[in-house]
Amino acid sequence: MKIKITSVFLGLSLASIPLAYAGEAPDKKWGASSTTATSITGDIVVGLTSITMATGSVLHIKPVTSEVPNLYRFTGADMLMLIRNNNLCLPDTTDGYLVLSYPSKNMLAIDVFDGDMPPMTVEGMESQSNFCASYNYEMPG
Repeated sequence: MKIKITSVFLGLSLASIPLAYAGEAPDKKWGASSTTATSITGDIVVGLTSITMATGSVLHIKPVTSEVPNLYRFTGADMLMLIRNNNLCLPDTTDGYLVLSYPSKNMLAIDVFDGDMPPMTVEGMESQSNFCASYNYEMPG
């Protein structure tokens, strides 16, 4: 029983390591795999302090200490030039939060939240009032 409990704690502590430090190299390329990602951001490159969109626009991010693993604050979303002049979140979103996670080993999911209020829990993130988008990517083959 102690081994199982230790494994759970180890898993939880690894989940809280920022994406760029979780065994991934900085500036990792991801291919858009969801309709949202394909039509708004295209393929992306995730670095330690930024995400570069297919258009070359850069979203600046900063890790945030939280109970929510891989939480990042972003600024300047209103300055992004995205595919077909789309918005990352809402049309008037400038700042907000991102949660970067791995649904599987070769996949990246990014959930986007508008404004000054970060997501409070991992459970039910998409039902939080300031949730605005979810993007999915996969590691290029």
